[in-house]
Amino acid sequence: MTPTVFRALPDPNGEQETRITREQEKQMTREQKKQMTREQKKQMTRKEREELEEDMIEAIFIPLPFTTKIMDSPPYKSSDPEWQAFVKVSKDWKLRRSIQDSLADLVRKAAQASPALVQRCGADMKLGRYWLEIHYPNRPPPVFVHKGLAIGDYGVSIVEEPIDTVAAVWLSRALYPTVLTESLWAFSATLMKQNAANLAKLLGYDQKSPPPPPLQQATEKVQQIKKQAAKSESRESGSLSSANAQASDGSSAGSSSIEKKPAESSPAPGSSPASPNSSVIPILPGAESGKPRSAKDMYGIKHTQGHTSGAWSAFKQKFGQTWRPMRELPPRGAILVNGLVEISTKRAFITVDCSAWWDPKTKRYDPKTASFRLRSLRMKNQAPSRR
Repeated sequence: MTPTVFRALPDPNGEQETRITREQEKQMTREQKKQMTREQKKQMTRKEREELEEDMIEAIFIPLPFTTKIMDSPPYKSSDPEWQAFVKVSKDWKLRRSIQDSLADLVRKAAQASPALVQRCGADMKLGRYWLEIHYPNRPPPVFVHKGLAIGDYGVSIVEEPIDTVAAVWLSRALYPTVLTESLWAFSATLMKQNAANLAKLLGYDQKSPPPPPLQQATEKVQQIKKQAAKSESRESGSLSSANAQASDGSSAGSSSIEKKPAESSPAPGSSPASPNSSVIPILPGAESGKPRSAKDMYGIKHTQGHTSGAWSAFKQKFGQTWRPMRELPPRGAILVNGLVEISTKRAFITVDCSAWWDPKTKRYDPKTASFRLRSLRMKNQAPSRR
């Protein structure tokens, strides 16, 4: 059976006619079908135009949860443009040298932007030696796909569609919050141990502290003897002062007692005495009398914060150990460049372990996938730690 041929008007330039067969029309993408000229559509029959419009209707895709997975891409072919770009880069020595120099300069700028390195090593950073290797990947980076229901004119079917890397990683962290779960477990375990220890103290089952060493026992005995001697001296001085007070006349004693009464009756500034019949609410410790109490003083938030401070520290420590920043996949056709870069200053030598992807399309490094890590730090003038 001969394929159907759609007749069309010649090109405006008059060079050749546009002929579209049924097989070519099936291989056309949706965007190419939209860009078809009116004259080409007029040459079609009514049935063919209806089929074309039905193909242009986009199907509704409903993703299914817990179906996201990562799949390896097929290896490059010799005819792929990415592989041909690799061949051009491998044959151009000057281009490869400029790729290495640009990465070394990026490492130097990143080191200069670090306040800790500038404070310790100085701001006058210069490039030293570096060893950078260029790797050409055999296949593109993997892709994330997820399954879903496709509802269209042909019915309902389960299909797989690619998904963005960032969206896939965030979705995985939302559905499987392992970092948050481990941190909450550390918080709960620390809080339970703390409550168990407090309950043991209340019930009298607290573990006794180990006995002090002999030297500490001797010093404690000497201090107890000194305290007892001081107490005996204070008692003797007190007995002498009481005898002198009894020898004094009664008028002076009476006048002194009269003068002391108003002093005792007047309350001290800042105090708030509360009798059983009075309706004044006693002020909590730590709050001033002239100012109203805050919510923290009224509801015991400060006490709760002090009680959970240890558990909160365990939560933050575990979260810092397990959390990793989200790293995207390199672009398709990118070249991997990694190695060591040495930076010299007046005070030290800094060695950085770097890794980045260079994109031949943009002639630049992808900042989202670059990784710089401090390898070693050698001070030029090193003093002994102990003298």
